[in-house]
Amino acid sequence: MLKPIIINQAELEWENWEDPDIAAKSPVRWKLLITSERCHSSGIVTGIAEVPPDVSLLLHHHEPEETYYVISGNGYMKIDDYEGHLVPGAAVYIPPNSKHTVRCTGTEPLVFIFTFARDSFNQIDYIFDE
Repeated sequence: MLKPIIINQAELEWENWEDPDIAAKSPVRWKLLITSERCHSSGIVTGIAEVPPDVSLLLHHHEPEETYYVISGNGYMKIDDYEGHLVPGAAVYIPPNSKHTVRCTGTEPLVFIFTFARDSFNQIDYIFDE
């Protein structure tokens, strides 16, 4: 049976790429908030990500669609042939298997919430295109 839960992101440790080469090229970090590994949720993964100034999330794609909601900072996003600037309050929809990247263009980190329609973050297979 699914049960409600409240998770305080300040109590969680930041995570990053396990592959040291990817981590060196893309020092992005995140915290998984809602995922079946943490709270036995079903059908949704939610996390918060932080991209430091002048850093990019490497160009990649994955099967499930994804959304972003920008909390703070400024950035530039490319999704296949679509490009746009990110500011606080911006919402982004990334279709399934779309190649995408985001870069922090401001002097403060770009912070955004991300979501996937999956039970677990472990079900997301990141395929890097660079």
